[in-house]
Amino acid sequence: MHIRHFTKPSPLKREGEDALLLNPARHIYGVMDGVTPIADYKDENGHNGAYLASNTIKAHMERAGSHGSLVEEVVAANRELRQAMLRNGIDLVKKHELWASCIAAAHVTPEGVRYAQLGDCMVVARYHDGRISALTENRVKGVSARAKAKRARDRQNGETVEDETGFAELYRVMAYNRASMANTPEGYGVANGTEEAVDHIQSGFVPIEGLTHLLLISDGMFHPELPLETTMELILSEGIERYVERVEEAERNKNMIPDDRSAVLLSW
Repeated sequence: MHIRHFTKPSPLKREGEDALLLNPARHIYGVMDGVTPIADYKDENGHNGAYLASNTIKAHMERAGSHGSLVEEVVAANRELRQAMLRNGIDLVKKHELWASCIAAAHVTPEGVRYAQLGDCMVVARYHDGRISALTENRVKGVSARAKAKRARDRQNGETVEDETGFAELYRVMAYNRASMANTPEGYGVANGTEEAVDHIQSGFVPIEGLTHLLLISDGMFHPELPLETTMELILSEGIERYVERVEEAERNKNMIPDDRSAVLLSW
């Protein structure tokens, strides 16, 4: 097996909020994408909640001596994240202020690859016959529209929900999504230290026979005009760095804000 990895922080951030998971001793690999916080908290080293979330999960998943299944390790990392927030005085009742991270991880065994995912980090597989398929669903995509529909239903059901004009500001939308949509059936999964996150881990197994590549990426690697199947094709044909140049050019043409970008490519 050959391993390639890449990470590039956004030029607009003080520090990158993605983290790479590279644990060759246990054959566990992945990417974590810390959710940019809307709270002002910084630790004594100046790290924000996104950096702390992704790197707390990374540290757990890379720690020697862990012997649980991949999903069990993600669950344990999420609980460790909760303890880290408690140690730092984070009010866990304020869900929109929780440290949070998306994750896509893979455990390689002689029989195949087990994967686990939360959020909009994605797992993409390529097979010997040329087929390419995303093994996970990006449930973050479209969440604001689902949140708006939820608020409308709640109002119809007599619940007290602010009028929609109050959600014209991006901050209000983000706060609502993180408080009311994170780790809910109609929302999206994310590692944020809550027990509900466990129920939203997407996981599965791919037999090693027939598998040629497995790609783990954060959402900063998504091309704004191309599907993930094409992302895999371009990375394999041109390399990760050239593909990232394509993404950056497309984002500039659309006046999009650049995000952190991270990828791990496993090849057989």
